[in-house]
Amino acid sequence: GEIDKGSALLVPHMSGILFGKVADFGAGWGYLSSQALQHSSKIQQIDLYEADFEALEAAKTNLAKINTTTPLSYFWHDITSEKITEIYDTVIMNPPFHEGRVTEPGLGQAFIAAAASRLKPGGRLLLVANRQLPYEITLKQLFRNVIPLGDASGFKIIEARK
Repeated sequence: GEIDKGSALLVPHMSGILFGKVADFGAGWGYLSSQALQHSSKIQQIDLYEADFEALEAAKTNLAKINTTTPLSYFWHDITSEKITEIYDTVIMNPPFHEGRVTEPGLGQAFIAAAASRLKPGGRLLLVANRQLPYEITLKQLFRNVIPLGDASGFKIIEARK
């Protein structure tokens, strides 16, 4: 239930980037989606993807409290092993980077690859990650432009354009 520090750092960058059909990969309890609804008037819908069933149920409860007419859809879905069929204008994420206590950068890289495969040409990925995670190489391989937006408190904020 606590707001992740990295996710909070991502929020100020939303208004100029999020538009159209949005996906929240690894949505957790819905914090990024709730902030997206409050910081961008250009969103037409949000689809939340989360592998943890209880977290997804919490997202449904939390987002039900927001007064919005924006369509919201919830998918109990493992980004790393299940295909996504929808195409998006924007993907937001604070990808996981560990399994248990073991750091596993491949998880975040799989999230980035999934985003690249589901974004329209010209679509945008907005992500936050711990500074030490090696995501830039993957981003540069899969996206036309990779733009660092911020670096603070041990986190990096990156926009990538398809």
